[in-house]
Amino acid sequence: MHYNDETVDTFDRGAARYAEKYGDLRLYDAYFDVLLSALPCGPIKFLDLASGPGGVAAYVRNRRPDAMIVCADRSAAMLSEAAKRVSGALIAEVDCRDLGSIDARFDGAAFFFGLSYLDDMDAAVALRQARKKLLDEGVLLLASVTGDPGLSGAQSNHAGDRVFNFYRTPERVVEMVLTAGFEVLESHIIPSPSNATHPSSDLVLLARRSPGIGAVDM
Repeated sequence: MHYNDETVDTFDRGAARYAEKYGDLRLYDAYFDVLLSALPCGPIKFLDLASGPGGVAAYVRNRRPDAMIVCADRSAAMLSEAAKRVSGALIAEVDCRDLGSIDARFDGAAFFFGLSYLDDMDAAVALRQARKKLLDEGVLLLASVTGDPGLSGAQSNHAGDRVFNFYRTPERVVEMVLTAGFEVLESHIIPSPSNATHPSSDLVLLARRSPGIGAVDM
């Protein structure tokens, strides 16, 4: 089984528990506000990529009720949780490495911790896909767990279900975002949530789609 398939299966089984554990966190609200302030006035199109239970999308819906919101994830169970939390959201069961079935481009997107479950090759593809789905000058809010890359690999819960986590330094994540064709507007290192299974530091950054020559769309 491909490492990401196993991770998705684990999230399918634990979606309700995950939503209960992390669904009401307020730790990232200030960064969601930064994202919203960078979006244009009036109706917007917003993509919550690797949405999980839709935490970012729910915040955007609350602040911008007229937004067209798409929650995209490989986990059907996570998307079911997102549908409960984000009224009127369009649900897309897709792989963030292949967003061709989403027939829209967006003013803004979030990729909140999805990068942490992808190896370097897949993460690079997902970032390029995110860029393709943004309008010119569209913005991306990204969060990723940071840490020693040597700790990357499978982690098991009490039931023996495995999730594959990939740790990177903040500098490496920023490098990947730039290579994918974004301009980084701001970045922050913050402690992980107090109820996180494995305490770490999180990188949260806001980036803008750049028309730079170095970007390669695939």
